[in-house]
Amino acid sequence: MPRNYQALVIVSCLVLLLLGAGCTSVDRSMAIPITPLIIPTTEELMQQLRAQYPAPGELVEVDGNRMHIRCEGTGSPTVVMEAGSGDCSLSWALVQQNVSAFSRVCTYDRQGYAWSDPVPGPLTASNVTGRLHTLLSRANVSPPYVLVGHSLGGVYVRYYTHRYPDEVAGMVLVDPGSEWQMIRTGDDFAREQKAAIGMKTSLLRGMGKEAANGTFAKNLSLVQNYCNPKLPAYEYHAFQALWATEPSFWEACAVEGESGFSIWEEVSRENITSLGNIPLIVISSGQDMGFSADPKKNRYANTVFRTLQKEMAAESLQGKYFIASDSSHYIQIDEPDLVTGAIRSVVNATWQDSPHQVQA
Repeated sequence: MPRNYQALVIVSCLVLLLLGAGCTSVDRSMAIPITPLIIPTTEELMQQLRAQYPAPGELVEVDGNRMHIRCEGTGSPTVVMEAGSGDCSLSWALVQQNVSAFSRVCTYDRQGYAWSDPVPGPLTASNVTGRLHTLLSRANVSPPYVLVGHSLGGVYVRYYTHRYPDEVAGMVLVDPGSEWQMIRTGDDFAREQKAAIGMKTSLLRGMGKEAANGTFAKNLSLVQNYCNPKLPAYEYHAFQALWATEPSFWEACAVEGESGFSIWEEVSRENITSLGNIPLIVISSGQDMGFSADPKKNRYANTVFRTLQKEMAAESLQGKYFIASDSSHYIQIDEPDLVTGAIRSVVNATWQDSPHQVQA
């Protein structure tokens, strides 16, 4: 039982004890009426949590489902951020706040995540990027864009650029994943990762059931490990509330995990080796990714991961590569100023052909 309700119960019991102990001498006409303690039902508790943390942006219909997008600031090109697998728009909170000071910046939630409607079936790179394209159009977010992608989001934004090259003016990849990781690391590693994904998706669906029956809404501490404490207070608690009250959030993570291998295969078929001459910055984290429990496999997988990221930087003639030595995979949370600086640099580079723009 939450502490505030415990406190109310204790106070009510004390009042009852005091009245009962003095019943022979107390004038009952002067007794204070006791209002019965009303404890909300599980569904009411979940509704209260949802009401505390409504969608901070707008909900836009895409293919019959609502998608959440949040835009701040002014200026062009608009910076559009794509979260990694298992994450939502809230993971960009620190960077979005910074970037809004010098350009328009939008974060959004893929279907099923956070405030967007549940995901309708398996994910593909094509439907993820197609929905984003429609969302931006219907939300009146016009190109050109600087796309920023984290982890699997890096795969999505490169694919978006491949599909809609005339819309993308620049790109920042934050510890991006690669469609070639499983192929380059080998069959044994791929089998291990498939097994790990299977275990994880089973766990995620189990957690979704707990969210549905109100277990987490009654005790938010059960989901606090799924929320990064370095996020601003509001975003941190909003993340907790979403995990606690939205079974579709857990299901979206499971579906994306199950779709991972087919997404990588789909993108690899496009053989993306060039992004033209757009300003591009790739930032790698400096910490071990923990790919495998086997030290030898893990070292090799980490080496392949970093090599592929360096190769991504070479996909543009203006590509640059940096290492965030002190950061985990979540560079945008560990070192938001570093990511902000990379975005500013790319935005400024896109202005070189637009002398009427005033640089920040």
